[in-house]
This record gives sequence, C-alpha cells and structure tokens, in this order.
Amino acid sequence: MDLTYLALSLAVVIATALAKSRSAIPYLLALIFWVSSEIATNLTFSTWASAGYVAFYPLVFLTIPALFEINQSGGLVRLIDGAVLVLGSSTIATALLLRNFQADFLHLLYPICDIIILIAVLIAFVRRPINSRSFLVLMGFLIYTFTDFVYLFQVNNGSYAQSSLIDYGWLIGFALITAALFRRGIKSEEFPPIPIFYLAISVISSSLILTAIALKLFEIPNFVIGPALATLFASFFRMALALQQSERSHAAESLAKIDDLTGLPNRRRFIAEVGNFQNGSILLMDLDGFKPVNDNYGHETGDEVLKQVSNRFLKTIPDNSLLARLGGDEFAVLTRGNYEEAMELALALRATLSYPFNISGEAIRIDVSIGCVSNDGKSDLMSRADTAMYKAKQAQVGVWAGGT
Repeated sequence: MDLTYLALSLAVVIATALAKSRSAIPYLLALIFWVSSEIATNLTFSTWASAGYVAFYPLVFLTIPALFEINQSGGLVRLIDGAVLVLGSSTIATALLLRNFQADFLHLLYPICDIIILIAVLIAFVRRPINSRSFLVLMGFLIYTFTDFVYLFQVNNGSYAQSSLIDYGWLIGFALITAALFRRGIKSEEFPPIPIFYLAISVISSSLILTAIALKLFEIPNFVIGPALATLFASFFRMALALQQSERSHAAESLAKIDDLTGLPNRRRFIAEVGNFQNGSILLMDLDGFKPVNDNYGHETGDEVLKQVSNRFLKTIPDNSLLARLGGDEFAVLTRGNYEEAMELALALRATLSYPFNISGEAIRIDVSIGCVSNDGKSDLMSRADTAMYKAKQAQVGVWAGGT
C-alpha cells in the first residue's frame, strides 16, 4: 500500500467521522475495519485482514436504512420481507454472475456479500424519492461492487497487482457514500410494503435453484446454496411470524367482543350479530332494583349479582340463542324460532329471578323488564326492542310484546 492510498483512505474515514451522523456510525465502523484490513494485508497479517473484511459487510448492511433515511417503523415484518427479497434476488444474481467462477471460500464470500448489499441498495433506491443523497449512495456502491468484481477476476487469473489503479475504485466508492452523508435527503414516513408477488418470486426462484443443484440439472455452483437457504429460512420465519400475528389479532378481536365481568358477548358483538340476524326475535332486558344493590352492598356485591344473573340466563336460553351483556344491568338475547316461543323464553328468563341471590349471607332480590320484538326485516329492530323494554318497565308487567 503506497502512502497516497493510505492517506486517502484515512481522509475518507476522517470525513465520515466529521459528518456527525449518529445513524452512520455502522458505516464509520465498517470503514475502519476495511482500512485496518488493507493495512493488515500489506503487513501480511492475512487472518486479521480477512476478519476485518468479513466484519465490514454486516456493518455496511446495517447502515443502508440510515443512508437512505428510511423510517424503520414498519417493524420486524417489513424487515424480514426486505431480507427475503434481497436474499432471493441475490440467489438469482449469484447463480447467473458467478456460475463459472472458481475461487476459495473467502474470495467467493466477498462477491456474494457485494451482490446482497448492492441489491438491498437498489431496492431502497427505487422505493424512495430520488435525490442527490440517494444517487450518491447508489453510485458509491455500484463503483465499489464493480471494483470488487474486477479485483476478483484479476485475482482469479493471476493479473492483480497491489497499489494498482483498480485499488482506487474502492476509495472512490467510499468517498461518494461519505459525501452523501453531508447531503440532506427526503425522510420517509414509512418504507412502503413489498408486494407479495416479489416475495413469492424470491422464494420460488430459490427453491428451484436448490432443486436444480440437488438434481444436477444445470451447472450451478454449490456456493449458491448459502443465499438460497437463507431465503427459505427467512421466508419460513416470516410465515411463522405472520401466523403468530394472525392468532394474536384474532385473540384481540375476540377479547374486544367479550364482556370482562361476565364473559358474555358484549354490545359490540351483539350489534354485529343483529346485522346478520334474519329469523327469530330479540329480547332486550333491564334489571329492576339493581341500583339499590350497588348502593347498599357495594359494587363488588353488584358485580357478583351480575355474574349470577348471567349464569341463570345462560342455563335458560336454547342452544341456538345468543345472550349478551350490553353494559351496566342491561342484557339481550337473540333467539331463533317463532314469536310465541320468544315470548315463552322471556317469561322463563324472568322466572329465573323469582328466587333471591344468596351473596355473603345476604338474600338479594331483583327483577327484570323485558321487551320482545320479532325480526320483520325492518332496520329499527334494536330501537323497537328498547321501546318495548321501557314500556314493560313503566307498566311494571315484566314482559312487553313489541309485536312483529
């Protein structure tokens, strides 16, 4: 390594540090590893040099969102989707570009990592508003990757010489990326989701390439197995995550439709069922004498009364009926069958409260007013049931038939 090359390398590192961008710290560390590896190579510390070059790539990959000023609020799912697309595309590119290339593991690892990073950069570039910052980043990685491939082919055919002109290609690429740090881009609110079609193509292509390698259908090098397997593992993890999220969403949706106190369906669930309700009747029920229970015995006793009321009602309604607590001391039932059967059910429900509740040695009595209406296809079913219930309460007759 000549002094000019070393001085320019250190200058790029210093300039990156002067950018004072906390988000670009992984890139600064990557440059430090890279320059250290260059120095170690010239000092014939090959093991240290290789370790530094290998550490360079994950650090560069981590800094891509910062370089393109991508808001990473999309969460783990967006991150894995991006990984599937990048790895799948890299599998295809590696199989096409390196199929006839022969080299040891490390010399093959570098171009594979180059392809992965370049594809990630290209995806970020095309899915973000184009500006001078993103353009400099893209050009920097293109030049770096091109230089790496030229170096690789020269090493492969024995024509590479240290301190040659090709070495400055890496510095030019790094300098462009560093220059981008001093440019203000356009911050995105959120990285747009990746279409499922692209993800499917990535997974299918990786699967086909693995199949071709296993069956020896085409001359595809075995080192393509790495990114192909990584694509499938990432996609399987993505599916597991999607399944977990679906289960959580379903559980949350179910809980949102359950009354916390009684475990019955709540008003939200009941209203949704009414919208799909066709044949049968609605019974709207309001407990009589419940407020004094709370006033005289406390809310804990009142809650226990509501639980026991729910249990009595549940034991009374037919299997094809739905009992819900709408809130407070108000309950409702959706029941199948004809209007006469609904009226019989209303009387039976009221009868369940004819004997007292024994709570903490206290005999507590309450009653219920019930409005019963049949579904006749009109949209004011709940309103008519509510009116019938209040007529029952005002007339103190227990059950009021709202008609058909």
